[in-house]
Amino acid sequence: MKQLLISLAALWLLVNLGMSASAQAQQTATTQLKSIHLFDMPAGVTEAQLSAVIGELNTIIKRLGYPNAGYTLYKVEEKGADKYRYYFEGNWPNANAYQKIHDDKSFQEADKKLGMVYEKIKAVELYRRLVRVP
Repeated sequence: MKQLLISLAALWLLVNLGMSASAQAQQTATTQLKSIHLFDMPAGVTEAQLSAVIGELNTIIKRLGYPNAGYTLYKVEEKGADKYRYYFEGNWPNANAYQKIHDDKSFQEADKKLGMVYEKIKAVELYRRLVRVP
């Protein structure tokens, strides 16, 4: 009887580890969905504000189990660019992960902060949502 219980416990552990590894692999898989935002920083918005809100959202996304998903902010380094000097992107493993993240209550609360900043950016941005070409 003891041997049977040990065997069942070992089997349970192997099955759970396998499912956990599979779920983790899905969450850290290559980006399949991306959003891009090209813009110039509008009046009343600073890099620091936008960066702080993006950082807060990324913390929540990682806590939800998606360490390779989230937002990244960039800016043009040289002085020659006169338009679309800022860029931020959203990277998502797939549409299901995107939906799960965006449906999360803590993400929605933090996203309200981005909304106040992002409303000004939307007025001047070029936005595209893209899917990876196989």
